[in-house]
Order: sequence, then C-alpha cells, then structure tokens
Amino acid sequence: MERKLNQKKFILAGVKSVIRKVFRKLEKKSNKMITIGIPTYNGERTIKKCINSVLPQISKDDEIIIVASGCTDDTVKVVKEMMNKEKKIKLMTEPERRGKSSAINLIIKNAKSDIIVQTDDDVILEIGAISFLLPLFEDESIGAVSGNPIPIIPKENLFYYWTIMSYRKIGEIREKEVKNKTFNVHLSGYLLAFRKKALRNVPFVKGAVDALMGKIIKEKGYKLTYESNAKVYVRCPTTIKDFLIQKARVRAGYTYLQNAPRTMKKEIFYLPKELFRIPLCGWPKFILSGIIYTYSWIKGKYMAKTNKSLEEIWKTPESTKN
Repeated sequence: MERKLNQKKFILAGVKSVIRKVFRKLEKKSNKMITIGIPTYNGERTIKKCINSVLPQISKDDEIIIVASGCTDDTVKVVKEMMNKEKKIKLMTEPERRGKSSAINLIIKNAKSDIIVQTDDDVILEIGAISFLLPLFEDESIGAVSGNPIPIIPKENLFYYWTIMSYRKIGEIREKEVKNKTFNVHLSGYLLAFRKKALRNVPFVKGAVDALMGKIIKEKGYKLTYESNAKVYVRCPTTIKDFLIQKARVRAGYTYLQNAPRTMKKEIFYLPKELFRIPLCGWPKFILSGIIYTYSWIKGKYMAKTNKSLEEIWKTPESTKN
C-alpha cells in the first residue's frame, strides 16, 4: 500500500512539474511591452473576431495597431467601435490601397515596442499563441519567429486533401529547419513576430511580403525560427476561383524575389510522395487540385512577368472572409 502511495506521489509530482513548465513557457516574457500589428483591407466581416482572439493574450501596457488601407466597406467603423471599449487599439488609415508592405511600415514606424507581432485580419489566434512566440527572443540572435498556421476547410471540399497536405508539408519543412539549426525558416504572414531593430522598413512588393521580411532580417545577421505551438487558424479558399486568386498572387510574389523559399520545381518533386499519404478515395480531388495549383504558378509568373498592378494581382478570395 505504501509503495503504491509513493508511486502516486511520484506521478503527481511529475505532472505538477510538467504543468509548471508549461505555464512558465506561457508566461509573457518579462514585462516588456509588445505591439500587435494587423494590416487590413475590407475586413469588416473578420477583423472583430481576429482582435477578440488577440485581446485576452496581451496586457494593459501592450498595443494593437490596425492599418486600414483603402477600405471601401465598414472596416474602419467596426474598428472604431472596438476602440471605444479598448484603449489598447489604435487605428491608422491609408486613403488608397498601397499593399501590405506599406501597412507594415506604418506599424513599424508607430510601434512603441521592440517586439512586433504581425497577424492578418481574417485569422483567429489560439489561446497562448503570442506567449509561445515571445520566449524565443531571449536569444538575442533571433530576429523573427514564425507561428504555425492551421487550415480550416470542410472535409468534403475539393481542395481539402491538398490544403491539409500543403500546410502539413510547410510545417514539416519549418520543423526540419529548426532541428538542423539552419534557421532559414519561411515566415508565415498569418502569424509572426520580429524585432523592430531587425526590420526597419519593408520595400514595396506585390506579394510574398512575409518571405521578403525574412530575407531582410537574415541579411541583417539575425536568425529565423519557428514555434509550432503558436497556432493560428486560417480559413482557406473553398472555390476554384478563390483558390486560384490566393495561390497565384503569392506565386507572383515569389517570382519577384531572388532565391524565393518556394518554387514550382521544388514542389513538383515532393508531390508524388504526398499522394501516398492520403486515402485512396481522396486521390481524384488531390490530383485535380494539383493541376489547378500548377496553373496558379503559371498564372502568378505571368502576372509578375507582365508587371500587372497591385489591384490585379492582390484580389480578395471572398470565401476566406466569411
């Protein structure tokens, strides 16, 4: 009996130790202020949910900077209503849509903190996501940390298997980069944190801004890393039109970048292996999705090579904004 009691005490002590470690990690790094930056364009349907997922994770000393760029809907009205209740929220507006780079530059310029957490207006941060990002900056060599996007898409949708594969694959690549200590992580624009001194300005580009941010931070001598526990939920496109819009605009951005983290050639080589990781019943949808995805690369490259305007390239996939 006494032996069993001692075993229970040992197990309980172990559980308590694990819980303490988890809570220590979830505790916000020191008392330093942080800035949450959210660029938005016509986000009236989603931005309130995004902000509400951020607010419980920050302190009274932190700030949220919203940059509304050329919005033609009620985004500004929605944010102003929230500002009446939350003094931490600050709103900046651009009369014209100037791209994500311009919005991020305004956030950097006006941020009062050294650490900036950037997210999008149509995502939901998991509880504790921000706290998981911050401890990694205790290492002064770390310039930016990528969060972990989790896709939201109905299982019966045409793009379900492709979307799950794509998000899982990029997560595995990021994990490998961290494990091998190459620190060449492709930052996720859905959720990332960076040092203000590591990124003072983002040049104008028509897509793949997150990849450009990572490139600049690395060139400054900092490392990029990844935190899988910093989860952010992303509503994915559910129609062929929206899938093409989203994928093509990002691929156009990769075309503009030298040594882009993702290329059509790289991705074609690992896709056959991925086919065998999904159920046989999902093969037809997966293969059709792959064909559409390949076309999005071609379309993205065409838009970049023909120098299409920001408005032509960066259209909104409406099914991600519900």
